[in-house]
Amino acid sequence: MKNMKFIYSLLLAAVFMGCEKEYAVKEPTLNVHLSKQTYRVGDTITFDFNGDADFITFYSGTKLNDYQFSHKERVYDAEMLLSFRFAKYSGVNANVAQLKYSTNYNGAGTIEAIQAATWTDISDKFTFPTTIGLSSGDAVNSGNYNINTLFIDDNTPVYFCWFFNTPAATQRTQAYVEGFKVFGNVISDPSLSGEIYSFGDMGFKMLYDPNQFSDSGTTLPNVNATRILWTGLFQNTISKVGYAVTAPILRKNTVNLGIDKPIVVKSVADPESSSYSYVYTTPGTYKATFVMANSSVYGRKEVVKQIDITVEP
Repeated sequence: MKNMKFIYSLLLAAVFMGCEKEYAVKEPTLNVHLSKQTYRVGDTITFDFNGDADFITFYSGTKLNDYQFSHKERVYDAEMLLSFRFAKYSGVNANVAQLKYSTNYNGAGTIEAIQAATWTDISDKFTFPTTIGLSSGDAVNSGNYNINTLFIDDNTPVYFCWFFNTPAATQRTQAYVEGFKVFGNVISDPSLSGEIYSFGDMGFKMLYDPNQFSDSGTTLPNVNATRILWTGLFQNTISKVGYAVTAPILRKNTVNLGIDKPIVVKSVADPESSSYSYVYTTPGTYKATFVMANSSVYGRKEVVKQIDITVEP
């Protein structure tokens, strides 16, 4: 009986090994060929394929499409530039808003905390509309202001705050702010620059005394996902002040563009192709990379093929 069990176990193991071998993922057999390795800008370069693979992706070796950054994030030293778009319209109050910053605001999100902090006006660092417009469509670009020097150190946050006002017994002026963001400018190569803090990251909160808006019904200042709006009843009767304050903003001396994404040449559902074509628009030496893979529930096997290409002017 023991011998029969042993023989049965051997047979069962052999069956399992046979199944594993039958369903094992095979290594891609695709090869890539070029007729030459030197081209000129604008030439159509055709990579010829021989073999097969379920998936084929391509990295040209150009900026932001380079295989060496396929698993390593692009992180660069950068200066922090603040910018926004601003409009003032429909009223008579030309001095409706000022932009200020603080390093000692406690972040409590109350009017009392705003008023207890020290704020420095930086409105003169930006371009504002010179006249009162008719709508938010009259918004102008503020220009860029380097805010690196505003930070005490890397651990003390800066808060930005819009100070709004509407005088009593006057036609209110609406103030509109959109695109308030911090851009990371890579001085060594501006084309690698990117956003550090988006409008959403800024976390603006609108603060005001509801009693000052008892004449305004539902026409109240507010912040949504894309803009800040200081508003109120057109024929204003009560003096109003308000604030739109950010979440804490920390100094970031780098910009992270993430990993480079490949160009998808073929997915498993696509028919086999005999070639792929690409055009380089800038002279230089590039390492063109094809990543071929076969994949299933039983695993994945990947092959990387690289070809050095010289592109002349």
